[in-house]
Amino acid sequence: MSDYIKEFEFEKEPKEITYIEGEPLKLNKEFVFFHNKNLFRKELNRLQYLFKSYTNIPLIASGIRDSYLKDEFSQKYLIVIFTTNEIVKETNQIIKNNSDVEINSNCFFLETTSTYMLLLAKELKGLILGLDTIEDILKQVMEDYLSKKNFDEYIKIRSFKLVDCFTSS
Repeated sequence: MSDYIKEFEFEKEPKEITYIEGEPLKLNKEFVFFHNKNLFRKELNRLQYLFKSYTNIPLIASGIRDSYLKDEFSQKYLIVIFTTNEIVKETNQIIKNNSDVEINSNCFFLETTSTYMLLLAKELKGLILGLDTIEDILKQVMEDYLSKKNFDEYIKIRSFKLVDCFTSS
Protein backbone atom coordinates (compact mmCIF):
# COMPACT_ATOMS: atom_id res chain seq x y z
CA MET A 1 0.00 0.00 0.00
CA SER A 2 1.30 3.43 -0.92
CA ASP A 3 1.72 6.08 1.70
CA TYR A 4 1.11 9.28 -0.24
CA ILE A 5 -1.91 11.33 -1.33
CA LYS A 6 -3.86 9.60 -4.10
CA GLU A 7 -5.87 12.63 -5.27
CA PHE A 8 -5.31 16.29 -4.58
CA GLU A 9 -8.04 18.65 -3.46
CA PHE A 10 -8.45 21.97 -5.22
CA GLU A 11 -10.62 24.95 -4.39
CA LYS A 12 -11.49 25.11 -8.11
CA GLU A 13 -11.16 21.83 -9.97
CA PRO A 14 -8.62 22.04 -12.79
CA LYS A 15 -9.77 21.80 -16.38
CA GLU A 16 -8.09 18.42 -16.73
CA ILE A 17 -6.09 16.16 -14.40
CA THR A 18 -4.89 12.64 -15.03
CA TYR A 19 -3.27 10.63 -12.26
CA ILE A 20 -0.57 8.22 -13.38
CA GLU A 21 0.26 4.92 -11.72
CA GLY A 22 3.86 4.30 -10.86
CA GLU A 23 6.57 5.68 -8.66
CA PRO A 24 5.90 9.02 -6.98
CA LEU A 25 8.28 11.96 -6.96
CA LYS A 26 10.41 11.54 -3.82
CA LEU A 27 11.65 14.88 -2.56
CA ASN A 28 15.00 15.44 -0.93
CA LYS A 29 17.25 18.39 -0.18
CA GLU A 30 18.89 18.06 -3.62
CA PHE A 31 15.78 19.46 -5.35
CA VAL A 32 15.92 22.93 -6.89
CA PHE A 33 13.34 25.16 -8.57
CA PHE A 34 14.92 25.78 -11.98
CA HIS A 35 13.47 28.52 -14.20
CA ASN A 36 14.18 29.99 -17.62
CA LYS A 37 13.35 33.68 -17.09
CA ASN A 38 14.39 36.19 -14.45
CA LEU A 39 11.07 37.90 -15.22
CA PHE A 40 9.28 35.59 -12.78
CA ARG A 41 12.13 34.52 -10.49
CA LYS A 42 10.61 36.35 -7.50
CA GLU A 43 7.38 34.36 -7.94
CA LEU A 44 9.31 31.26 -6.84
CA ASN A 45 10.12 32.80 -3.43
CA ARG A 46 6.82 31.64 -1.95
CA LEU A 47 7.54 28.02 -2.87
CA GLN A 48 11.00 28.30 -1.33
CA TYR A 49 9.50 29.80 1.85
CA LEU A 50 6.85 27.09 1.92
CA PHE A 51 9.53 24.40 2.00
CA LYS A 52 11.51 26.24 4.61
CA SER A 53 8.42 26.65 6.81
CA TYR A 54 7.76 22.90 6.78
CA THR A 55 11.26 21.44 6.64
CA ASN A 56 13.67 24.19 7.76
CA ILE A 57 15.56 23.47 4.54
CA PRO A 58 15.73 26.41 2.17
CA LEU A 59 15.52 25.24 -1.43
CA ILE A 60 17.36 27.12 -4.14
CA ALA A 61 15.82 28.69 -7.23
CA SER A 62 18.27 28.75 -10.11
CA GLY A 63 18.26 29.58 -13.79
CA ILE A 64 18.38 26.72 -16.28
CA ARG A 65 21.74 26.75 -18.03
CA ASP A 66 21.57 27.60 -21.72
CA SER A 67 23.23 24.29 -22.58
CA TYR A 68 20.30 22.44 -20.93
CA LEU A 69 17.55 24.34 -22.75
CA LYS A 70 17.06 24.99 -26.44
CA ASP A 71 16.40 28.61 -27.30
CA GLU A 72 13.19 27.62 -29.12
CA PHE A 73 11.76 26.17 -25.88
CA SER A 74 12.85 29.21 -23.88
CA GLN A 75 11.18 31.51 -26.41
CA LYS A 76 7.97 29.46 -26.50
CA TYR A 77 7.44 28.80 -22.76
CA LEU A 78 7.86 30.14 -19.29
CA ILE A 79 9.38 27.11 -17.58
CA VAL A 80 9.77 25.92 -14.01
CA ILE A 81 11.20 22.48 -13.42
CA PHE A 82 11.51 21.22 -9.86
CA THR A 83 14.17 18.53 -9.88
CA THR A 84 17.80 17.73 -9.10
CA ASN A 85 20.96 19.10 -10.72
CA GLU A 86 21.36 15.82 -12.63
CA ILE A 87 17.83 15.60 -14.04
CA VAL A 88 17.73 19.28 -15.13
CA LYS A 89 20.35 18.35 -17.74
CA GLU A 90 17.54 16.46 -19.51
CA THR A 91 15.24 19.52 -19.75
CA ASN A 92 15.23 19.58 -23.57
CA GLN A 93 14.12 15.95 -23.74
CA ILE A 94 11.53 16.44 -20.98
CA ILE A 95 9.95 19.37 -22.83
CA LYS A 96 10.21 17.56 -26.18
CA ASN A 97 8.31 14.61 -24.63
CA ASN A 98 5.49 17.05 -23.83
CA SER A 99 5.56 18.99 -27.10
CA ASP A 100 2.18 17.57 -28.13
CA VAL A 101 0.44 19.31 -25.21
CA GLU A 102 -1.52 22.35 -26.33
CA ILE A 103 -1.18 25.26 -23.92
CA ASN A 104 -3.58 28.09 -24.65
CA SER A 105 -3.26 31.70 -23.56
CA ASN A 106 -3.57 32.15 -19.76
CA CYS A 107 -3.26 28.37 -19.28
CA PHE A 108 -0.56 26.09 -17.94
CA PHE A 109 0.56 22.47 -18.09
CA LEU A 110 1.88 20.75 -14.97
CA GLU A 111 3.39 17.28 -14.95
CA THR A 112 4.91 15.30 -12.11
CA THR A 113 6.88 12.11 -12.68
CA SER A 114 9.17 10.12 -10.43
CA THR A 115 12.06 12.49 -11.28
CA TYR A 116 10.64 16.00 -11.77
CA MET A 117 7.73 18.42 -11.60
CA LEU A 118 7.43 20.50 -14.79
CA LEU A 119 5.39 23.67 -15.23
CA LEU A 120 4.94 25.17 -18.70
CA ALA A 121 3.00 28.33 -19.55
CA LYS A 122 3.07 30.85 -22.37
CA GLU A 123 2.63 33.99 -20.30
CA LEU A 124 2.75 35.23 -16.72
CA LYS A 125 -0.95 34.76 -15.86
CA GLY A 126 -0.80 31.08 -16.71
CA LEU A 127 2.53 30.65 -14.93
CA ILE A 128 1.23 32.28 -11.72
CA LEU A 129 -1.86 30.06 -11.77
CA GLY A 130 0.47 27.08 -12.20
CA LEU A 131 2.60 28.20 -9.25
CA ASP A 132 -0.59 28.60 -7.18
CA THR A 133 -1.46 25.01 -8.05
CA ILE A 134 2.02 23.76 -7.14
CA GLU A 135 1.73 25.60 -3.83
CA ASP A 136 -1.64 23.93 -3.12
CA ILE A 137 -0.22 20.51 -3.93
CA LEU A 138 2.93 21.02 -1.87
CA LYS A 139 0.92 22.20 1.15
CA GLN A 140 -1.26 19.09 0.99
CA VAL A 141 1.75 16.81 0.59
CA MET A 142 3.66 18.45 3.44
CA GLU A 143 0.67 18.38 5.80
CA ASP A 144 0.10 14.71 4.98
CA TYR A 145 3.78 13.90 5.53
CA LEU A 146 3.88 15.68 8.89
CA SER A 147 0.63 14.13 10.09
CA LYS A 148 2.01 10.61 9.49
CA LYS A 149 5.15 11.34 11.51
CA ASN A 150 7.12 8.75 9.58
CA PHE A 151 10.18 10.91 9.06
CA ASP A 152 12.32 8.05 7.77
CA GLU A 153 10.23 8.17 4.57
CA TYR A 154 10.53 10.61 1.69
CA ILE A 155 8.01 13.34 1.02
CA LYS A 156 6.15 11.91 -1.99
CA ILE A 157 4.04 13.44 -4.75
CA ARG A 158 1.92 11.18 -6.93
CA SER A 159 2.60 11.34 -10.67
CA PHE A 160 0.03 13.26 -12.70
CA LYS A 161 -0.59 15.56 -15.65
CA LEU A 162 -2.73 18.66 -15.21
CA VAL A 163 -3.96 21.44 -17.49
CA ASP A 164 -5.79 24.49 -16.24
CA CYS A 165 -6.58 28.04 -17.34
CA PHE A 166 -7.07 31.39 -15.66
CA THR A 167 -10.72 32.39 -15.65
CA SER A 168 -11.97 35.61 -14.12
CA SER A 169 -14.85 35.16 -11.69
